[in-house]
Amino acid sequence: MLNFGLNKQIVKVLTKTKASFNYHCLLKTMFRNVFLFYKMSFRRKYLLVLTLILACYTYLLMRFFKAKAIFGTTASMPNIATSKISQELVRDIAFAIRTVAKYVPFENVCRHQAYQAKLLCKIYAIPYQIFVGFKKSVESGKIEGHAWTVVQDELITGFCNPTEYTIQAIYS
Repeated sequence: MLNFGLNKQIVKVLTKTKASFNYHCLLKTMFRNVFLFYKMSFRRKYLLVLTLILACYTYLLMRFFKAKAIFGTTASMPNIATSKISQELVRDIAFAIRTVAKYVPFENVCRHQAYQAKLLCKIYAIPYQIFVGFKKSVESGKIEGHAWTVVQDELITGFCNPTEYTIQAIYS
């Protein structure tokens, strides 16, 4: 009986230690993220805040006003203009969309991210293409849809293997 009581005390100590360890790791991660945000360039900070606002907007738009959510005009053939675009800006936009999608507490799936990319590309006058494709899942046998955004042959949202999908529509 005495041994059993000691084991209970050890379990309590270990449980308290584990909880404090998790709390310590959470605080450490939070401070690290704040420090990294502080060290970012102004453009990346601006894009992160703007993308967070756009994520809230697209969530509400796709949730309640689907008819108003238009990707753009459909194009039968890809025709992205070959003007000089800052690759660093394109990477910053992709970074902002990925980072916001990782941390928002609501649904921010591929179609939301593609719409956010569309809005950001329009702000910066960057030619873009949004692809909507479908494939049949090998595991479940169901048809899966996906949307991704391309700027100058570089994926900025919906990171996938486009050759796996049958492209249904291209928007620009």
